[in-house]
Amino acid sequence: MSVLTRVLTSFFYVGILLGSLYLNPIFFGIVICTMATITIYEAQQMAHQHIPITYLFFPLIFLVSNYNKLGNLLILILGVLGVVLSVYYFVNNKRTKMNSTFVTLLGFFGIAIPMALLTSLGIKNPELVAFMFGIIWLNDSGAYFVGSMIGKRPLAPYISPNKTVEGFVGGLLISVVVMLFIGNHLALLESNTIIPIIFVIALTSSIGDLVQSKIKRQCGVKNSGKILPGHGGMYDRIDSTLLAVPVFSLLLFLIGYVS
Repeated sequence: MSVLTRVLTSFFYVGILLGSLYLNPIFFGIVICTMATITIYEAQQMAHQHIPITYLFFPLIFLVSNYNKLGNLLILILGVLGVVLSVYYFVNNKRTKMNSTFVTLLGFFGIAIPMALLTSLGIKNPELVAFMFGIIWLNDSGAYFVGSMIGKRPLAPYISPNKTVEGFVGGLLISVVVMLFIGNHLALLESNTIIPIIFVIALTSSIGDLVQSKIKRQCGVKNSGKILPGHGGMYDRIDSTLLAVPVFSLLLFLIGYVS
């Protein structure tokens, strides 16, 4: 029953996200803004913090990123900095205090900036955003099902005991093979860049999942919320995306697909 619930929720989530992406840029922006707001709320609930100003981060960052090219570049740089900070937090063995400073930085670098970059990229090039979603979702689903079937060796036992090495590798392979075929068929990216991009995004999304798992572990909660049956909270559903979006935006910028 839990697997069925998870699948049905995923279909609903994917339908809303992709539907808004292709239907109307304003609708897509509203959907992402709502997701960002819910995620920030959940992060504060987990850490038992209440910081109203963090709810202004997304709209303000989105306005700056779309003001001109310099603003867009500034937000991209801050997004990459957020990825560096997230990775540092993940590899750092010292226990981090879930105080107002941490939650504010998480809301700014870890949630608002990636979601603003996602909105901007979705408005400019929905096909590439859909391609990125495909990588992330296949990697996540592949890791879940492969890990459930043959997973034996824990990937990060102290952070997320249910994740396995077999699931991690299986998710990477499935996302690379399937999205390579789709990417080449649709001619979305150059043949010499598509495999590295798929691999890096799949890897980054896995790390994003583990970063959020560590935050939940230190907050003493299993899920960030209950809004999505079978998945938990909104933060649980988009954790992989939050780390992948800035990296994807950077890669597109470097190879010239995004000005």
